[in-house]
Amino acid sequence: MLTEDNKLTKTFMKPLNKLTYLLFIFTLTISLAGSVQAATESLNVQGGKEFVRTIDLETEDRIRLTYTVLGQASSTLRFWMVFPNATTKDYGETTQGTIIFISDVKGRCELHFDNSNSSDTKLVTFNYEIEHYIFGIPQIPFLLIVITLFLLCIVAGYILMGKYS
Repeated sequence: MLTEDNKLTKTFMKPLNKLTYLLFIFTLTISLAGSVQAATESLNVQGGKEFVRTIDLETEDRIRLTYTVLGQASSTLRFWMVFPNATTKDYGETTQGTIIFISDVKGRCELHFDNSNSSDTKLVTFNYEIEHYIFGIPQIPFLLIVITLFLLCIVAGYILMGKYS
């Protein structure tokens, strides 16, 4: 038997539970939105040396790489990449470039900044952005669709439970 106090407590708790669920979903959505991997780095490549940077990739990742070389006398160095499928591509002596590609296999991508033909130190700034895809859909919209479907199931459950209680 429900007393007046129990009815009041029950009606007060419903909005509180809904608010808790909304805060949980909001927090989950915000945390999933940061799932794109990106980095910006600056490094000095000593004269006569080579610097190798590796990036771990998954199948169907979309990668955008941008780099710029700065130096005192000459601002060129040799840049080449080894893709996860063991393909090598030499971009030659460059000062800057933008490379966009799709990884067809899971593995490591090696970025080679070769300054072996110079005695001057070169400053290289590069940034890359990796966007993961799931079933051909970018990861963030895919996860938002999954969360939306999950929320619709929760709403449908509340509606059905409200009719039978």
